[in-house]
Amino acid sequence: MEDVLQKIVAATGLAMEEVERRVAEKQRELSGFVSKEGAAYIVAKEMGLDLIGTGKKRTVKISEIVNGNNNVAFDARVLRVFEAREFEKNGRKFRVGNLLLGDETGTVRLSLWDEQIGLGSKIAVGDCIEVSGAYSKEGPVSIEVRLGRRGNIKRAENVELPSAENILKKEGSSRVSIEELKEGKVCEIRAALMQIFETENIFDVCPECGGKIKYEGGKYLCVKHSAVVPRKSMVVNGVADDGSGNIRLVMFGDVGLHLLGLTMDQVMERRGKVFDGLDLIGTEFVFSGRVRKNQMFDRLEFVVSGIAKLEMEKEISTLINALSAK
Repeated sequence: MEDVLQKIVAATGLAMEEVERRVAEKQRELSGFVSKEGAAYIVAKEMGLDLIGTGKKRTVKISEIVNGNNNVAFDARVLRVFEAREFEKNGRKFRVGNLLLGDETGTVRLSLWDEQIGLGSKIAVGDCIEVSGAYSKEGPVSIEVRLGRRGNIKRAENVELPSAENILKKEGSSRVSIEELKEGKVCEIRAALMQIFETENIFDVCPECGGKIKYEGGKYLCVKHSAVVPRKSMVVNGVADDGSGNIRLVMFGDVGLHLLGLTMDQVMERRGKVFDGLDLIGTEFVFSGRVRKNQMFDRLEFVVSGIAKLEMEKEISTLINALSAK
């Protein structure tokens, strides 16, 4: 910890007292959900210092990972394995699979692309893994991690981590009913899709980070990547109901496309008819994501980060285990 603070002092010229004050303030801002060391790394990143991505491998805790880190290495427990999906973009086909990982400090989503999916083919829920050569970026819900060209994941040996169940309980990421949802909660819900709003909300985003862009001076500009050639994205909105209540679903980009079973190219080809023939109303899914408050309409919304079809055998097993634990 002291080493991290000294590096910030040396790089910025700030007094140690000022650095410690900023770290303590960041901890308060994040409601104590990160350690003092984790807060120090976040403060360093916000000041333009990448103490993690220096080219030297260093194992970090998940809470220390912030947007823009490079060459990240960490140990984690596998909490969920999402089915790999295939989509087409600019005439090319891609595949992406996701893992939800966690340790005693937090959770993070790891995306595996194309040939990287093979690395996770023998990974199962509950496994401990080592992630190396990764980088972080801002996702639609929270920070996400991807593997760089030399990135790798493998089963970890002699690593002590809490069980998947305990990590999920600590994070508030376990299954809850809709009536239990509160602003800021990261969780999953089992619910039926009761409505899809058939508005084709298509917009331009930065091809690098997926962030908002604006058209100015004859160019499309991204705050992070300056002038870019935009790509199309969309958001799908719906309503889910689990019997205890209902909530509006917000599904950005690939998540919404996954629900529709379409690629963005197919959406563009079907403009005006995107929702025609869709037969999803009444279908039960497991939605994972984060609850946010829509300030304009003063209501809670569920920003979906993952969608899984309901697997009855798995649901029965989960129920039996829950009853046995009581």
